Amino acid sequence: MKPATEATADNYALGYAQRRSWVMWSWMYGAMLAAAGTAYALASVATGEDPETGVFMTLFGLAAAALGWLVSAPKRFTRNLPKPAMDVPRAEQAIRINKGVVIGSNILMALIVFALAFLTPRGTAPEAIPVLAVLSAWAPLFGVGLLRTTKLLAERGLRYARWLESR
Repeated sequence: MKPATEATADNYALGYAQRRSWVMWSWMYGAMLAAAGTAYALASVATGEDPETGVFMTLFGLAAAALGWLVSAPKRFTRNLPKPAMDVPRAEQAIRINKGVVIGSNILMALIVFALAFLTPRGTAPEAIPVLAVLSAWAPLFGVGLLRTTKLLAERGLRYARWLESR
């Protein structure tokens, strides 16, 4: 399908949704790293291992999330119209498939964690458990972000109209 060349109201709404998604992901990657680091640290403490790596991951993730929030602040609080997005068919495809991608990736990660834990020689060794905790935490958090992006795309018209009214 050939992309549109003229900006319509839906193109501006999609541009707004994509801007909101970018703002969210700018801090969320760091937050996901912080959460995974916390899982690593807690699993390390529970298994009697040194939690230093997990604590570092948590602090680094928090710093990255804060930096991402600061970098995205101008886009977060702008009153400027968004750039019109011309990839409406791709957004519609994402709305249709993202829920299945989240479910599939979480099932796949669960299978990977299970395989690493029970099918490898030292899968349940105390030093391996924190790594499994990181993998177990990462996929659901990424899924939450992807579902949030999907919701922003699906509700783009309503959200954009509300934003225009409050502008």
